[in-house]
Amino acid sequence: MTATGNVSRALHSGVVQLVSSFLHDAGLPAAPRPYVAPSAKLSDALAAEWAHGVDGDVRGLDGIYANVTTRQSFRPWDDLDRARTGAHIMGRPVGLFIQWRSGRSVDDSIVVLSLTDFAKLIGGTPPAP
Repeated sequence: MTATGNVSRALHSGVVQLVSSFLHDAGLPAAPRPYVAPSAKLSDALAAEWAHGVDGDVRGLDGIYANVTTRQSFRPWDDLDRARTGAHIMGRPVGLFIQWRSGRSVDDSIVVLSLTDFAKLIGGTPPAP
């Protein structure tokens, strides 16, 4: 889903495409979430989601739920909570978000995840809380 506060759906979709392309070019099996125009009928939007699987903005990363945000204001806890919730719903062990900032290249985007998810991502077993 597009995070609340993104500049526009079209810009968000473009950045998701850029992030996915960057990761794909880096040798990862990343693919962008399919874009559904705001004017699309609800039935078409739901069909696109079901056809491609309900998932984060960047898809195909094994075990990772990844959202992209183009917010002008940096609100990491809101976006991290959304990514964690998405990861939980989808049964993924890691939830993260990628923050793109206007005026910066896509490769300068930041990735935010919890320390627990970071430990999982690099092969560790985080201690129980």
